[in-house]
Amino acid sequence: MKKTNPILNEEYRHSASRGNDFIDSPSLWLIRNYFKIQSETNYSMTMGNASEHAAHVALTAPGDINVENVAYNTFTMMAEDQLKADEGVIPKQLDKVGLIAKNFTEVLKKIDQELLHYNKKHIVKYRGLKHNITYVPDFEFTDIIVDTKATMAFPTDPFQTKLAHIRQAALYGKLMNKRTALLYATDKKVGLFELPPEVIEQQSMFMIGVFKKIEKSNKLFKNAKEFIEHTVLNTDGYKWDAETRKIANRYWS
Repeated sequence: MKKTNPILNEEYRHSASRGNDFIDSPSLWLIRNYFKIQSETNYSMTMGNASEHAAHVALTAPGDINVENVAYNTFTMMAEDQLKADEGVIPKQLDKVGLIAKNFTEVLKKIDQELLHYNKKHIVKYRGLKHNITYVPDFEFTDIIVDTKATMAFPTDPFQTKLAHIRQAALYGKLMNKRTALLYATDKKVGLFELPPEVIEQQSMFMIGVFKKIEKSNKLFKNAKEFIEHTVLNTDGYKWDAETRKIANRYWS
């Protein structure tokens, strides 16, 4: 894509993930949202998607469901090409996905409320922003939103170590005016962390402020070329893969 276009087009929508990308690295945000280049899906992402899907099946399907089998089969289907490329090497995430799904299911069932929606996309207008916000909560119950996080290392205090997750969940709570919680699970441990109202207010407004900064950048720089000239390329962190780093280095050179 040419560098001479404005960094935001009319179809751009804000989201928690895009806001967190901008916080972590404006260069990463530009690569993903202007140049439309995404890092490859990895086994940890597949583990999260498969375990969350299996928990939803267990909550909604009639009769008894073997949630561990659903999670395992979903993982192998989602990662079919990657598993073939790895020539039979079984990733540790595949061994753990079934128990993670089981842990999710047990906690979600204890909420004992009607499940209104699963992964429903919302698009809303927010005062002071030119571009709409899009968001997709995992599990929306009558009185609470639960965002699931499958992980290899259980966080003892997500309010200290998982601020990106807190900001994402807080945005959901603010926009939907509901209680909001993060549900973490490993294969051995599970915990539900509800966000206090003051955290929802503080962190959601922080995210709205990030969205405003993104829109301000669009006004400050007339095109992507100027944005690149005034932005440090930072390719640190797990969100970058080798190919994405290579492409970014070419654009910033």
